[in-house]
Amino acid sequence: MKKLQAEIINNRLITGQYGDIRFGPWGFECSDRHSFVTLSDQCRNTRQIGDHWQLAEGDWALDYQTSRIDPVTLRIRATLSARRDGLLQDAVIRLIFDKPTIQSGGIAGRKYHHTDSDRYRLHPVRTVRLMGTDGTIISVTLDRYDGAGRFTPYIYLRDRGDHWIIHARLLPIDPVDHVWLRWANRLFTLSAPDWLAHLVWNFPGGKAAFWRLRERLGRRCPEIQAVPLNKLKSSQSLMLEVTCRFA
Repeated sequence: MKKLQAEIINNRLITGQYGDIRFGPWGFECSDRHSFVTLSDQCRNTRQIGDHWQLAEGDWALDYQTSRIDPVTLRIRATLSARRDGLLQDAVIRLIFDKPTIQSGGIAGRKYHHTDSDRYRLHPVRTVRLMGTDGTIISVTLDRYDGAGRFTPYIYLRDRGDHWIIHARLLPIDPVDHVWLRWANRLFTLSAPDWLAHLVWNFPGGKAAFWRLRERLGRRCPEIQAVPLNKLKSSQSLMLEVTCRFA
């Protein structure tokens, strides 16, 4: 009989296993135009003091909790609170699963196999599933969220390298406060002036064409895309609560 094993340290899942399926680390991410916070990789241009994070365009307090709520279910809850007015492009709960024992993934009624496409299959849905080679079904569900009236929930399914990656995300809703139109390569990143970015965003078809273009098309797409940001006022919060169930 398969059993769920999970190593949780300081409220973070470091590694886990269900039968032959391995997963982890799981964590939280958020970013503005110049800073990137992550609990499972390398942060950029941030300063951390306990649960407080200082970014280039805001100061934030993070409450992040991981718990096992029954023999086959894990829950992650993250609350990000503004300590002063600040800009964000997203807030994310991130789950990673090893590729070898996952047969396929499903989101928004479609089934996908791992081809290392690095595409972010992003949809305004609440559930995504992975199917194991042994018949296991992994259901990741966004159970609760609070976007403070400025962000709305999405989930994406991504096949990259030796992993399946799932993000439950809060992304800005219109009217957006800022638009970051950028082109990046290995040497540098070019950002359009704010007036030009807003002009492209508001031009008929501009948003549809450039909104997170690189993410949607995968690794063969040039690193060009428009990323909106919204402002949270001091004391406002974003919240995500996700469960992962193995059956």
